[in-house]
Amino acid sequence: MNSLKTILQNRINHVKTPALMVAILFCGFYSFAQAPGLSIGNVGVCDNTSVLVPLFGNNLSNIGAITLFISYDSQSLSFDTIESLDPQLSGLMAHAIPSPSRVSIVWSKTSGATFLSSTMLKLKFTVLQKSSNIAFVTANCELANNFLPPQVISVNYTDGSTFSSLPSITSDPENKTIFSQSNAVFQVTSPNATGFSWQENRAGGTNWSPVSESDTYSGTLTNTLTIKKVPASFNQFKYRCLLTRSACPALTEFATLSVDSVTGIPGQLSHEILHLSINPNPFSRSTAINYSVPEHGYVDIKIFSMSGKLMETPVEKFQPSGSYRLGDNFVYLPAGIYFCKYVFTGASNVYEASVKIIKTNQN
Repeated sequence: MNSLKTILQNRINHVKTPALMVAILFCGFYSFAQAPGLSIGNVGVCDNTSVLVPLFGNNLSNIGAITLFISYDSQSLSFDTIESLDPQLSGLMAHAIPSPSRVSIVWSKTSGATFLSSTMLKLKFTVLQKSSNIAFVTANCELANNFLPPQVISVNYTDGSTFSSLPSITSDPENKTIFSQSNAVFQVTSPNATGFSWQENRAGGTNWSPVSESDTYSGTLTNTLTIKKVPASFNQFKYRCLLTRSACPALTEFATLSVDSVTGIPGQLSHEILHLSINPNPFSRSTAINYSVPEHGYVDIKIFSMSGKLMETPVEKFQPSGSYRLGDNFVYLPAGIYFCKYVFTGASNVYEASVKIIKTNQN
């Protein structure tokens, strides 16, 4: 395809007079110039009570008079005033017209105003609902240049809107129950959030602090927070995420981290009442669970991985009081660290006990 320069050169070569040459050059470049235009911005609304909607001018030169009527939804917006007015438009008048709702803008001046690509003013609205179309009433809009006599110019009008820019939250982080020294993962999902920042509450109440990347925390600025090798002291810490979209914030519900409590049964942790041991421990080929039953009751013994995944349930039944031994119930598990959790439910009390299990590679 021939370039603009080549096309114009070919035209010039066939022109006989300088006047015609100038005319061809002017027409050639003018056909590529952008037409004068006015456009209303599309503005996201947070939980604000007001919003500023910009009016942009493009390729407007030597403008001497402006008459605009801009419509909006009165169920969603209420016009307040004009802000950020360009100094060239001093003396501009604007007011609201009801039924139907419109903003009337009138301005004229002997010295022309030029807006090649800039904000002329901002319409300030009170927000009643977040979404609304804002449109030019083009039949009543006119811009005139500052020539003598003034001439109404042709303008491209582009409408705008307000819309909810709050990030939507598809799922909040969920409560986690893990063993100490295992990892905890909290996650939030959002289809439109552009930023994430996790927060932590250690002391209860309303005090929340941002979580920073460290040996303990990773993914603090993503939708997934990982807490590594959680210490027992983190029990009952709370976590939530601050989501942002176009500078609009939204907070998730908080999730609670419970450490060393897998079953969720509100019992008493008591190794004195419940005897529980693994022997040998560590082990590689063979081991046994030794436990006591203080009275006739329900015995629930489970083996969990470090992440809290249930691996085995050696006992889940009523048993009379006494001492018991179970051999080689979980020797098939791969090498790693596990926990044995024993919950006893008696006639009037619930007791819990747990012990760490270490499975090594076979020699």
